[in-house]
Amino acid sequence: MTRNLIPTIELGGTHVAVAVIDTGARSIVDGTYRTRPLDSGGDADEILEDIAAAARTLGSDHGRRWAVAVPGPFDLAEGIARYSDVGKFDALHGIDLRARLADALEANAISFTFVNDADAFALGEHAAGAARGLSRFCCVTLGTGVGSGWVVAGERTDGAAPGGELHLLEFEGQRIEARMSRRAIRAAYARQMRLTAEVPDVREIAELARSGDPIALEVLEDAFSYLGRALADPLGRFDAEALVIGGTIARSWDLLEAPLSAGLGRPGLPVIRAELSHEAPMIGAAYAAQAALAGSRIS
Repeated sequence: MTRNLIPTIELGGTHVAVAVIDTGARSIVDGTYRTRPLDSGGDADEILEDIAAAARTLGSDHGRRWAVAVPGPFDLAEGIARYSDVGKFDALHGIDLRARLADALEANAISFTFVNDADAFALGEHAAGAARGLSRFCCVTLGTGVGSGWVVAGERTDGAAPGGELHLLEFEGQRIEARMSRRAIRAAYARQMRLTAEVPDVREIAELARSGDPIALEVLEDAFSYLGRALADPLGRFDAEALVIGGTIARSWDLLEAPLSAGLGRPGLPVIRAELSHEAPMIGAAYAAQAALAGSRIS
């Protein structure tokens, strides 16, 4: 088995994670995964130093082809952050992360491959998770917002969404995330319960639903059913073989699957829970970096 080691960084809204990925084994090298808190509302120098400090823990016993999974909006080709009024990483707007990380890590700037985090998640599931063997699928990640990755024959595509991003689509007169996102679910529950403070998070709302709280159950069923209806047309136009669902909200699969499938209204389309969690975007980003170097697709 070929042992190709790629150091990988995954940038999240509240954390930075790093690991060395063995693309031959399609897995994280034991003992290399680390995560640390990250203040996405901090200033640019603090954010960049936290990222670099996490990356330095990987040492040098690996290849020097870095993979970086980042949330959008981001100029992946140039390595420049385009965050502006998105609620996180605004201080990085216009900054050349490729150059700054190369300097901080004493690496060659051209060794960095940037990958959208939702695309990386989808590619990771294709390489080592629930989407192995699929040739055409959409992977939707549910958490702070709605992320989406579209894969055809091991390569990411834009699928049936602008730039590949479902959250930019409008359905029933509003953006999808206005009804299906962490913020939207919490706001809907607060309205129904007439709460003005101490609004429970989605995980707590899910626990309330399981314990028989009718308002919590109604709020979640409404959000998941809406998502299904919103996805029906894009998935049909894409001719997807399957829909893969990941992200933190997918942990409430027992509450999500039925209303999502009912809203989707496509009994012949498999709705599959992602098998990986934190590993998915890191494995996918590493594979994308390897493919970029080789000029080939992920197989």
